[in-house]
Amino acid sequence: MTFSRTLLMCLSLAFTCLAPSVFAQSDTLTVQTFTFKDIDKRKGEFEFPKFEGQWAKILMIRHLKCDSATTRDKFPCGEWDYSTNTVATVKKADGTKEKFEIEAFVTPYGKRLWFGGENGWKYVYDVTDYAPILSGKVELKSGNRQELLDMKFLFIKGTPVRDVISVENLYPMGSYKYEDLSDDKKLQTRKLVFNPEAKTYRMRARISGHGHYGPRNCCEWDNKKHTYYANKQVLFHWNVWKDCGHNAVFPQGGTWQFDRAGWCPGTPVDTYDFEVPQRVQPGDTINFDYGIEPYSDNGEKGGSYRQSHQLFSYGAPNFKVDATLADIITPSSQDAHSRFNPICSNPRILIQNTGSNPLRTVKITYGFKKGKKSVYTWNGNLGFLDKAEVMLPAPSWKGFKKSPEFVVTLSEPNGGTDESPAGNTLVTTAKKPLAMGREFFLHIEANGLGRAKETGYKIINSNGAVVYERPALKDGETYDDFIALPDGCYELLVTDKAEDGMIRHWWNYRRDKSKVGKNGRIALMDEKGELVKELRFDFADYLSVRFQVGKMK
Repeated sequence: MTFSRTLLMCLSLAFTCLAPSVFAQSDTLTVQTFTFKDIDKRKGEFEFPKFEGQWAKILMIRHLKCDSATTRDKFPCGEWDYSTNTVATVKKADGTKEKFEIEAFVTPYGKRLWFGGENGWKYVYDVTDYAPILSGKVELKSGNRQELLDMKFLFIKGTPVRDVISVENLYPMGSYKYEDLSDDKKLQTRKLVFNPEAKTYRMRARISGHGHYGPRNCCEWDNKKHTYYANKQVLFHWNVWKDCGHNAVFPQGGTWQFDRAGWCPGTPVDTYDFEVPQRVQPGDTINFDYGIEPYSDNGEKGGSYRQSHQLFSYGAPNFKVDATLADIITPSSQDAHSRFNPICSNPRILIQNTGSNPLRTVKITYGFKKGKKSVYTWNGNLGFLDKAEVMLPAPSWKGFKKSPEFVVTLSEPNGGTDESPAGNTLVTTAKKPLAMGREFFLHIEANGLGRAKETGYKIINSNGAVVYERPALKDGETYDDFIALPDGCYELLVTDKAEDGMIRHWWNYRRDKSKVGKNGRIALMDEKGELVKELRFDFADYLSVRFQVGKMK
């Protein structure tokens, strides 16, 4: 474990449910924990800087890498999807130890997997809320031995959005049978006292369903409602369900395409954050309880849920007027945004209101580092901590050749001065989009077994107009669609209504070979019929390819 002081110039979000704000030109302390050289080591004690309320942001960066040195099984990345997590164990004042889950993750299916190459796949988590426990000597456990792991923490100095006063577990983290949760044998009603030194509070649930019980294979494949209660009244309720058709880690082996209870192979488990209503006052005591949708008498009660429930106590917001640039989605070279990139037209960013006053307007300046900058004014109404995705008008792309660095800066929130400008700028690296000639062929080999009608495509220009379209394919047909386009930026969007792409249904092999079928094919050919790019047929919900015809403007 090593410390190093760096000047954090830019860091764009790689992945997380809690999109981290990244501060430009901030004094940053880096704590390296596990490295790719730790082939089997997934647990250790590490020295973190003492927490004295000075961290504007703490980011945890995990790289997972497929490598023949892994020891879990014979594959460079483990063959199967396994539940893992990152857990910090800290000593309490009475000398006992307590475990806190920092994140939960399910590994990808390792067969047919490209996982970022030599650098691995990058995941970024905002772990600022855990500042009180990421202090001094901390025992950490993370991941398993299916992939190599590199993990570091960036402690960014400055004033946080609000001071973190304390962190506590609402219930012990663990795996619980659905039957025990529903029958209230586990996670029962408890007295909860809100920290009297705090001003605001957040509850956090991290839940993933597992097992194959009952007619809907509960609880991995079943959508259930979960509830927090205060004095027997509903405080929050939510469904634990995740759309896997948009998974950036693709293709994989296994049934990675299909939606699951709170997780997908190769992604963090969903985290649900709930701001406690202001009617709850510091020092209040409530009867707190967790509940789940009752099970049916069909065998599903045998399923289970891995769960973590936490309460964070904060001071009041430190800023009244503060806009934060939370992420640059496009253009970006970040792994988490690989489904949307590269682009050649409109950038997409994520902004957040980190001030107590509503955010109604902000100026956005953007463009390539060595090119002409564009200016756009966003108007809306964001409450404290609310976020909005913003599609920006297309900038000048002439500066791309000089430098691929793309810069976005926020300024003049609500027409005034930002009280914390450190979080206003991000820099990302754009990748060059695919270049196509003015005339080419789109080659498609459709699936059979009645599946082809689920698949169709559109070619969309930079104004959003559909210039070519085939809404549905026909079983077993081969298409060589001739495409002729003027200069400009375009998107080829292939969609599948069943969210299983064009892969053969290999999972039917043992039950009924006649229902397996064959893989489809999608390829871009030049005007002579020569291959330009082979596209992925195992794309789940959709496949998006942006390409440029002629010179970028």
